[in-house]
Amino acid sequence: MNHFDLQILIFLNERLARHPGIEKAVGLVPSTNLLQGGVMVLLVWLALFEDNRPGQFRKNFELLLGSIFFSLFATLVARGLALSLPFRERPIAIASLHVVRPAGSSMLLVDWSAFPSDHATLFFAIATGIFMVSRRIGWLALAWVGFICFALIALGAHWTTDIMVGAVLGISFAQLARVPAFREFVRRSTIGWYESHPQLFFAGLFLWSFETVILYDDVRRILMRIAHSIRI
Repeated sequence: MNHFDLQILIFLNERLARHPGIEKAVGLVPSTNLLQGGVMVLLVWLALFEDNRPGQFRKNFELLLGSIFFSLFATLVARGLALSLPFRERPIAIASLHVVRPAGSSMLLVDWSAFPSDHATLFFAIATGIFMVSRRIGWLALAWVGFICFALIALGAHWTTDIMVGAVLGISFAQLARVPAFREFVRRSTIGWYESHPQLFFAGLFLWSFETVILYDDVRRILMRIAHSIRI
């Protein structure tokens, strides 16, 4: 806990406590996957295809797909840091802070370290990819990610520095999609896959969309089972 994080938390949480209606509305965000991953997936699909040419990829679409690819690695790095760095308690779990707990806030009480935020890492990486191909949709994506992160801070799921470091990780990893060789590989392989096996392409895109909406809960369970089996 540091003065910077503590003062921001107190400032936001006190104001939520004075406005129950706003507090309940903000509380919906971290407790509803549709308002987190669901909105981001919608914006990805809007940015991936042209508005006036049905079924055609938007110019520079490979930057978006590359950012999505690297967002997964960024999230794994964030989770690795959370496991390897000293444990950081979430504000909502510290009784002395008296953080406001709206309906559904029990979902914020998880048992892994708060630093850094893997939510911020994932969503900022995706939003950066969207911004690379469409400034208009990209600004919407960044604004929505900002609102998600605001809710996570205000409700005590994360400290501000958790979010800041997660954002830096996500944005930095997304920049790897600009590497010319990787960018050309993604463009060629995607077009080839889309033209030769459109059913598999859209099935894969749907599977990614589904897992993003549920924030990779299934993937985490599988990896935890594998890790547990290895330890045994």
